[in-house]
Amino acid sequence: MIPSSRELIAGIARTLEQDVLPELANATWTASHVRSCIMLLTHLEERVVHEGPFLYQDNIDLRTLLGRLRTDLSGPLPDSAARISAVLDVTMPPAGYPTIEALDAINQRLKAALDQVITDLHGARHSLGGSRFQALDGSIMTYLTAALERDKVMFEKAATKSPL
Repeated sequence: MIPSSRELIAGIARTLEQDVLPELANATWTASHVRSCIMLLTHLEERVVHEGPFLYQDNIDLRTLLGRLRTDLSGPLPDSAARISAVLDVTMPPAGYPTIEALDAINQRLKAALDQVITDLHGARHSLGGSRFQALDGSIMTYLTAALERDKVMFEKAATKSPL
């Protein structure tokens, strides 16, 4: 049986933590580096399982949000709406089973577009009016909260490890 990537990562971290680290107890800086490696391996143990599905879903959520924002901004901020359209045109969901790298490249472009929209929104805050700005900002905050909640599973286990 071939071990999964998750099992390999967990085995490396366990060996470092249980066998190597006790031998390095007197070498403070070396032990600290090993503990940092254990923390990163613990993060990767979860990330290798969840990263693909999370990026896939995040790309869907970002495209949906940016599509709504494009519509909402087409009147008051046509340049921002046009930039969103350009990004949505070049970040179509991949056909077939996408690689993590492909999903990540799309995700980075969508997030950069969202960053620009946030800058545009705050720059036009007064011209948009309070209620329109709050509604647009609220939809962005809803996305960010959902994304944070979804992604936290990749970091929770690593947070139990101390690099010190």
